[in-house]
Amino acid sequence: GIILFSIIISGMMIFQSASQEKKDKIAEIILSSVTPTELMQGKIIGYFMLGLIQLIAWFVVAAPVILWKANFPILEYLFVPELLILLLFAILGYLLFASIFVGIGATIEDISTSGNFQGIVMMLPFLPLIFLGPILSDPQGIIAKVGSYVPFTSPGVMLIRLSMLDDWPWIEIIISIAILIISIWVFMKLAGKIFQTGILMYGKNATPKEIWRWLRA
Repeated sequence: GIILFSIIISGMMIFQSASQEKKDKIAEIILSSVTPTELMQGKIIGYFMLGLIQLIAWFVVAAPVILWKANFPILEYLFVPELLILLLFAILGYLLFASIFVGIGATIEDISTSGNFQGIVMMLPFLPLIFLGPILSDPQGIIAKVGSYVPFTSPGVMLIRLSMLDDWPWIEIIISIAILIISIWVFMKLAGKIFQTGILMYGKNATPKEIWRWLRA
């Protein structure tokens, strides 16, 4: 959960970065040296590394305190092969939301005046919290399973489910990972189209209708 939270926060920083570059008219200078696609990919990779560095720093500071205060062998439970699957879901979640945030961030002239549409997009990573009660009460229930297959909720839902289940549903895990990978590819393509046009548009925030027109172009 800490990993996913850290990575999502880094993804939101991409949103603010793209918007700030438009506001300060820095994007034109940067794009004289790189292509819009390279700039978008650089933001995604750069903020991903920033999120990992933050996570490592938190762990280095918190681990000694946790080991001192905890009454159970936390490292024995933490460093297990299953951790790789949890990390994979967290990373895939970051790539999905980062591609969305960097595209939408490029459509905003001033983040302080962003409309309801952009605000709704910013809330996407927190959708799993809406279904937290049903998932905790029944990790194998229909709500938990459906949430595992919806790209926007899949990373959070799967992390919650897998942390509670003794026997992991590997078929569901594989299907969920496949859906996330395909979704990331699709949204990065769409974000690239939005970013290329939006990053150089000044004067106003883009409307959903304008964004749809860019996607169809």
